[in-house]
Amino acid sequence: MENKNKMPSKASEIIIKSDTKQKSFFGSFRKVSVTAALTIGIILFSSIALFTAMAVMAHNGGLRASREEYEALRERSNSADGSESGNGEFYGMQWSAFDLEMRAVNPDYVFWIRIDGTGISYPVVRGEDNEKYLSTSFGGETNPAGALFMDFRNDLTSPHILLYGHNLLEGGMFTELRRFLDDEFLENNRYITIMVYGEEITFEIFTARLSDIDDPAYDIDLFTPRLFSRFANRIGAPLRASQIITLSTCTRGGSDDERVIVQGYRVW
Repeated sequence: MENKNKMPSKASEIIIKSDTKQKSFFGSFRKVSVTAALTIGIILFSSIALFTAMAVMAHNGGLRASREEYEALRERSNSADGSESGNGEFYGMQWSAFDLEMRAVNPDYVFWIRIDGTGISYPVVRGEDNEKYLSTSFGGETNPAGALFMDFRNDLTSPHILLYGHNLLEGGMFTELRRFLDDEFLENNRYITIMVYGEEITFEIFTARLSDIDDPAYDIDLFTPRLFSRFANRIGAPLRASQIITLSTCTRGGSDDERVIVQGYRVW
């Protein structure tokens, strides 16, 4: 009869001990692996959080610098106006001197723009392309606010002048264009004024709309009176319009292709 109390053989002991050691080893390895994974995850999360915080600080710092830069320029433009508030009468000689001063700071300067009922009062530039001033301030610094700029294919004699500017969460630049989508606001604030070479040029706003990059507002290849007439008719401009200005900005939270468009025609 088999002895049930028989002690295990030496070989069995070795196998059991070996198996126990393997289990202990793999158990420890799993613990180490989990700990290492958690450590790496924490390091990655911390790095991403730090990078994000630094990016936000840099962005906010850039916007703060932009506000300070444009506030200083705005104060200077008010002096050219002959009034501290900027609502006084324009003086041609002062503005001619101001133009020269602005071009000394940035040769890409074209004119100064103001829009009724808003805080929009900025220098407008034109670069060699439509990319530079998306992230370059008037003073030439890299900045998320960029600058207001004219399409590089335009000049002041173009029948259709197209301007671009950012729509910023913090405000400024062309952010306030969205206000013109309200009919009552548009009715009470209809004029865009530009100052160039001591001359005041006024455009009356006739439309503001939410559209996209395929809007006819972005058509600037208007080399003949017939093409311009067809363009003016498509956007609903008055028959007497001889020159049109378009202001364009993006929309926060909408499609990447969505745009706020404000258009006016030259009245004097």
